[in-house]
Amino acid sequence: MGRSYVKRASCPSCGAPLTFRSAASLYVICDFCRSTLLRTGDDLQNLGRMAELLEDSSLIQIGSEGTFRKRHFLVIGRIQLNYQSGIWNEWHILFDDGRSAWLAEAAGEWVVSAQVAVSDPLPAFATLTPEMLVTVDGRSFTVTDLQTARCISGQGELPFKVAAGYDVDTADLRSKDRFLTIDYSETPPLVYVGQAVTFADLQLEKLKEARDPLAGGSSQVVARAFNCPHCAAPLRIHSSAIESIACDSCGSLLGVDDENVRLLQAAALALREVPWLPLASQGQLQGIDWEVIGCMRRCSAAPGSDDSWCEYLLFNPRQGFAWLIEYQGHWNFARTLASPPAVSRRQAKFRHDGQEFKLFYSGEAEVIYVVGEFYWRVSVGERCAVDDYICPPLLLSREVTAKEASWSQAEYLPPDQVCAAFGINTPAPRQNGVYANQPNPLLDTHRCICRQFWQLALAATVVQLAFALFFASQLVLKQRIVLSPQNDEATLTSQEFVLGSRARSLLVRHGTDVANNWLSVNTTLVEKNTGEAYLGMQEISHYKGVEDGDGWSEGSPSDEIVFKAVPGGTYYLVIEYELGTDNAAAIVDTLEVVRNPAGWSNFVLVLIFLAVFPLLTRWRKNAFEARRWSASDLGGAGGAA
Repeated sequence: MGRSYVKRASCPSCGAPLTFRSAASLYVICDFCRSTLLRTGDDLQNLGRMAELLEDSSLIQIGSEGTFRKRHFLVIGRIQLNYQSGIWNEWHILFDDGRSAWLAEAAGEWVVSAQVAVSDPLPAFATLTPEMLVTVDGRSFTVTDLQTARCISGQGELPFKVAAGYDVDTADLRSKDRFLTIDYSETPPLVYVGQAVTFADLQLEKLKEARDPLAGGSSQVVARAFNCPHCAAPLRIHSSAIESIACDSCGSLLGVDDENVRLLQAAALALREVPWLPLASQGQLQGIDWEVIGCMRRCSAAPGSDDSWCEYLLFNPRQGFAWLIEYQGHWNFARTLASPPAVSRRQAKFRHDGQEFKLFYSGEAEVIYVVGEFYWRVSVGERCAVDDYICPPLLLSREVTAKEASWSQAEYLPPDQVCAAFGINTPAPRQNGVYANQPNPLLDTHRCICRQFWQLALAATVVQLAFALFFASQLVLKQRIVLSPQNDEATLTSQEFVLGSRARSLLVRHGTDVANNWLSVNTTLVEKNTGEAYLGMQEISHYKGVEDGDGWSEGSPSDEIVFKAVPGGTYYLVIEYELGTDNAAAIVDTLEVVRNPAGWSNFVLVLIFLAVFPLLTRWRKNAFEARRWSASDLGGAGGAA
């Protein structure tokens, strides 16, 4: 259904034409004279002048159009708000069915939300803390941001009165797929529920026109340029979300405030360093064009720790912000997580998007050096609590301050990929050790070797079973004989048996009942007609008993011998034996002769040989994991299995 409501009027202050596109719009701010006008029927009442908008490099403007959940909308108004760490825009949008909502644009994130009525009592603003769980109408949300914001200015059509300079307490909360804002400017508080979206999801049109090579077109805004008030070095600001900039020339840290730049602090020149990845470098990661606009060095705040790392802030006018993080030559590309997991501090592990993440690091991080632009008022000495969870090549990082809790997801990047993305010819910082979410290079090798092991083991098993099936063994003799210590000759002759053809092997097995004694046996295989003989010698011993109530056994009462390549013929066995004197009892020997027995020993040896390779690659893989977890502050917990 298309929009049918359009009402036109003239500003009573300057006569400029005004257009009301929403029947719900009670206020409009004249773009020409900045008067705030209250609409009562057909009358417009001038409530006074609105403060000027800050110079804005947002791509969105009044009249921009887009789509949310397949519903077309038009941008008809805006309020600008400022808080301790930055600035954000709240765009008033009107859908074709006449309903309105808000599009929040802050720190490179976009959230579409609308006011809803709730029945649950809401907690007081003063009682809220980051990561606190709050239940609203049966749904659980986690507090992620607490701010006291100040309205700077307004523009276009608005459903309520906006006055520059009024303060409001706001709380942002998130669940898995919802974004909730509690506005404490009224009693009871106002509640807005929405969803985080990407710039591409909105399919925005009729954006601001400008020139910027990062845009890939013309619909961008020109970066704002000025000079450092401390040393007059040229500086520029890429986004309206930027709240601080560190001068590369003198090290001064500047806060961006309206049209002026206010000196926040002067960084110690002794800390000044040249980033390996120069500011203003442009490159492409994950199919998106980025520009490096800031560099921050942070370190672990743990006593005695000297670990430090660089975090490069990347900017794209359509995609917002991202981070490129370098630690001891290892690189990660990170972006803010719109739907963070609900995880308690120092929780050992959890599942996110079907993958298991394990806690690797928990501590504090401190800013020790900054240069370039940032979307919050960063300061040297700033600290936050950090929890890092890994599932290589991914890393989920939680940062918590007194007013904010945020999550980001990082993915490991090889150094050569970073160099290629930004066209850097300078050698990358040398890698040292194994990084938390560095992919195990031996994992794929181990998996490949394991696959080959099972394939070869299966082939060996098939061959072994084929031999057992097509070359079936045959029992050609089974005879029970008694070996008596009173037999002076100690020689016995078996019954005759016939081999109709050449036998690949002939197994002779002695299955005795010897107990607590030993037996020496010489077995001679004799061909009856030719007299050709084959001799085999064996020692059989078997001892057993009970000691301290526990049974024990040593040796075996059975043994066997194999004759190879035996020609066909009529054969018998000559058994010469000697019995030990440990036991005077006679021994019963069940004599068996088997033609072409299935040989399993070679099969077992083949399997043992094949198993060496996956065991070796598993050991190497686990050694890599042990190196990884040795760098964890958890003392190696969660290491390789």
